[in-house]
Formats: sequence, C-alpha cells, structure tokens
Amino acid sequence: MLESKERMSNIGPLALLKVPQGAGGAKRFADWLMREMKKRPVGAPFNLRYQPPSMTSLPMLETVDAVDLNQHCHRITLNGPADDKSLYETVCRLHEQRLDRRLPLWAFYIIDGLTDSRIALYAKVHHGIIDGRSFVDVATRWFSTDPSDRTVRALWEGLPQKLPSGRPRRSTPTLTQIGAGALDSARSVVSLFKAVARQAQASAKLRPGLPLPFLDAPHVLRTGPKVERILGVCVLPLAQVKAFGKAHDASVNDVLLTTLDMALSQFLADKGHPETSSPLVADMPVALKNPGQGGNKVAVLQFPLGTPGATPLGRLAQIRKHTANVKQHIKDTSASALMTYTAVVHGIPALMELLKIESGPMLANMVISNPFGLMEHRWLAGADLLCTVPLNLLAPGQSLNITAVTYDQGLQICFMGFAAELPDIQVLADMTMTAFERLQNSNGPTYVADAASRKFRAIENKAQPNREKMES
Repeated sequence: MLESKERMSNIGPLALLKVPQGAGGAKRFADWLMREMKKRPVGAPFNLRYQPPSMTSLPMLETVDAVDLNQHCHRITLNGPADDKSLYETVCRLHEQRLDRRLPLWAFYIIDGLTDSRIALYAKVHHGIIDGRSFVDVATRWFSTDPSDRTVRALWEGLPQKLPSGRPRRSTPTLTQIGAGALDSARSVVSLFKAVARQAQASAKLRPGLPLPFLDAPHVLRTGPKVERILGVCVLPLAQVKAFGKAHDASVNDVLLTTLDMALSQFLADKGHPETSSPLVADMPVALKNPGQGGNKVAVLQFPLGTPGATPLGRLAQIRKHTANVKQHIKDTSASALMTYTAVVHGIPALMELLKIESGPMLANMVISNPFGLMEHRWLAGADLLCTVPLNLLAPGQSLNITAVTYDQGLQICFMGFAAELPDIQVLADMTMTAFERLQNSNGPTYVADAASRKFRAIENKAQPNREKMES
C-alpha cells in the first residue's frame, strides 16, 4: 500500500555464474538453462498475487492456481563483452520497474554477453511476498553444494511447505477461532504498549534499552523520492571478520556495522557534510518466525551507531551495546506487536513524503540488513556460482540501503542508492574495505588480504576509478 513508482518495493538476488566447459558458450548455456528452468513447478510464495483493500476487506495475498512462466521469465543479451559496471547499470534499470499487480509479484532474467564466459541471473520479487531470510531459504534449495550435480532447479520452486492435514479448510472462522484471534490481538496491543513505554523510558535515560525513533538522527542521506538507482559492491573476507569479532567478543553483525559506520563517517566527511554530535541511526530489519509461509514477516527497529569521533574499537563497543538492546527488545516484545510498530512508525515518513513535507523529523539515515546467506560454495547445473549480490529497496525519506549476505568465504555487501544523490556510491563500497583494514589494524598487525579475499575483490571490484584517490 505504501509503494510508489519512485519507492518500488522490489528486492532480489543478482547471481553471477561461470559457464561450465563443454556447454557451448555462455549464450547457448543461458538459453538451455532458461528452457530447463521453465519446466520446474511454481511454489509459494511465487504463486501469490496481491489483492488491494476494499470497503469490506483488508489487503491480502491470494493463491493463483496456474502461473504462466512466459510472463515472468526473460532473456537479455548485452552488447558485450560487458563488464560488471555495465551489468549493474542494466540490472538497476530492471530493478526500477514496478511489478505488474495483476500477476504474481516477481520477474526473472537470465543475462549473457558478459566477460569471462559468465552469465547473470537476476530475480525481482516484491518485498510484500517474501523477506530476506526466506529468500536465503529459497537460494539454499536453488543452488547445489555438489559441482557434479547437473540438476536444474528454479528460484520459483519456492519455500518448503507443510503438508496439508487432509481436513478441509473452513471458509468462515469458528467462534473458537474468532475468540482466539481476539485474545491474540489483545495480547499484541498490551505487548506493544509495554514496548513503547520501555522505549520512552530509555529515551529519557531512566533505564537502558532501545530508545524511541525521531529523536537524534542527523539530517544526512535524506532526499525526496526518485526513480533511478545505482549500485556499489564490495566483499569483506569472512574468516577475518569472524576472527576479529571473536577476539573482541563481538558478532559478525557487530563488526559489519562498525566497519560500515567508519566508512560512512569518512564518506560523508569527504563530501563536505559537517560532523554532528549525534551518531548516525540505522534501520535494521529483523526476521521473525515465518516457517515456509511466504509473505513478509519482519520487524524494522532503529538504533544509533557509533559516536562521531570515536576510535574504531570505541565504535565497536558502542555498537555491541546498541545491538544488545535491540535483541533484548525483540525478546521482550511479541512478534505481532513488533510488526504493528514497524508498520505504524514507517508509515509516518511515507505519509510525509506523499504529502511533500520536507521539514519533518528523520526516522533513520539508512537501512542496514544482514540476512546471512550461503556458507558453502554453490553450483547450478554444473555452473560455478561466483557471487550473489542482494538488491534491496529504499525506505521513505532515505537515499541509501546496505544489504550484506555471506557466500562461501566472503561477506558480500550491496550498496543501493539514488543515482542523483550518490553517483559515487562505489567509493563508499571501496571505503568499506579500507575501513575494515583500519579496524583490524587498530588492534594488531597490518592487515594483509589472503588469496580468497583477493579473488573476491577481483570479481566484484574490477572498475574502481576512485580507488587510488581514496587511498591517497
């Protein structure tokens, strides 16, 4: 309901595959792969269509009995050999187009014409039918851990579903179900009020915990809605991130947030933004329990990053404290209350944007999401999965989204922004790698990238025109 042509709700992976030897070239393999994929069945949530609200019903998702894959699957050949920069530009143009509401809310593309015998798979799915954690589950089924496995699987086979009990589903709820629903709603309201009360106390410094939003977010990275997107990509060496986190009793997510905070601070300073006394504020999506049901069962909570001017290890300590507050808040609050809170709080900047109100408070400076990913190397029909880049949406009032996923030995980070506001977004991605090196060097010997890290950098960062300037 909050989607607009400038704030499209598309998310999805961009996967790069190395075509296997003997496949007859990238174009022939891409054509064959598409034909074989289209033979695969369609499962939930890729068989769900949006039903808008009416005078008698809330917005809902309905199951479509038959999905015409020809309306969802597309082949593209670039004027090649095209590099990664050209591929990212092409995918951004696809990502900007809203999905047809008359159909199940997804589209799929196989792209050839790339350098080094590679093809790209890009899936565009509406965030209303799937969340990031469920997307990881879909990818886990899609790609094989066995390089000799030639089975062709498709993204749209979807999530594992529970077997039906055999009892017919009632078209109308029973009195017992109505009573149970009312009780759950009452509990949710109580949980929501308690959660807001705890946040109010934390904002007033009366207790530790997660503060209320709309208080201290600096007015940076703020912009009105636009259509054209731009991507920046980098990869951090996962083994080093884990080792540094373990040495400082911090999670991978804590180290990631600290690294991003350091990079963002330097990036904004280089762009001439004056340093504020308040830390940057991040929106952090948190996946709630949603076993194989599709839909978007997510809470989005706000928390501050490190204090401006803090040392790298000082930032890490502060961020560890803030993420602990988030975890405790989630533990103390029901899932339905968290989702209600998310919808209400994020509806406010969306409404302000719709009414063209530019002077209101800022909820957060950016979204930072980390839905984990694939821990082992993967293949698809014998093709080597080189990397997977997670594209995401831009929240109302914001111009930047940062999404990280693990794959094999790398923590792959996608920076998506408005092209008009962040034309140099790859510089921010490059600074993120340098920020991690600085974080490591703050408590140990000089950082030296291992062979795996150098391989990932070669895959993801071939075109870095600003790298020398940034390092100097």
